[in-house]
Amino acid sequence: MRKHHLYAVKLSINETLFSRPLKESKMHFLSAINTSGIFLKKYNSLWNFIDIAKEDIAGRNIVAGRILRGKDEGTNVVDTTDVKIKRNNVENVASWSNFIFDFATEIVIFEERVGKISKNQFIEVFKQMIEINAPELGELKYEFLPAAENLKGELKKLKVINYARFQLIPANWDDDDDFNELDKELKNLGTSEAVHEYKAKGTGLNPDSILIKKPVNMSLAGYGHFDVRGTDKDGMNKQVISNQELLFESVQSGDDIIEDFTRNYLSFLKKAIEQHIGASKNE
Repeated sequence: MRKHHLYAVKLSINETLFSRPLKESKMHFLSAINTSGIFLKKYNSLWNFIDIAKEDIAGRNIVAGRILRGKDEGTNVVDTTDVKIKRNNVENVASWSNFIFDFATEIVIFEERVGKISKNQFIEVFKQMIEINAPELGELKYEFLPAAENLKGELKKLKVINYARFQLIPANWDDDDDFNELDKELKNLGTSEAVHEYKAKGTGLNPDSILIKKPVNMSLAGYGHFDVRGTDKDGMNKQVISNQELLFESVQSGDDIIEDFTRNYLSFLKKAIEQHIGASKNE
């Protein structure tokens, strides 16, 4: 048993979103993750998928597995001939991070291995390997899911909002209804990415405007991020940056058996899915 530090990331089909049906495109995720032939070279290391297992848990299609890293490392060894310490290079020293991927929401839960595989290294490699293994998906976008409740609390503390910037992508949304009115307009526009920036003086921006509320909700769901600035009730300057406050959890889990960490990651996956889906219904 050891402690696993978990993060949640929402992956999104972006480049090919308007060129083929979303459900058809999403099927390529399975073949992409289940492919472990060619090693990716990145961060002075070799990377690949290993130990992939497809599971049906509580009606959800989930893939569990590991990202493997091989990196040359130096280590101190004893030279018994000259009785001294010398430096030896060891090729492809192995480290790995466990993950579970939910097909319906395209959310991946994974562990950061501090000093071995950082959270940013993991998701960049994960994304790039999928793009290589399934070129039909085109370029993917991703966002770390933010700590929604913390961010909503911080936003409520702002008495005056003087500045707001939102960077958004159109949603990968399977429901019959649109994610929200703003997402509908992004799709009508045909944009792959949008940046909205608002400034105000005096009484500030209206926090109840849909131009604030809708992009905040899209960001909480994993379809963007925001930077909101203003002053609190005491007149102190405050800044709320969504991608600096991430959804996070630490769990104790075994590491050798896929079923062990899958079971122990499920509660965090459920929390991430609830936030992702719930953000579409927040007003």
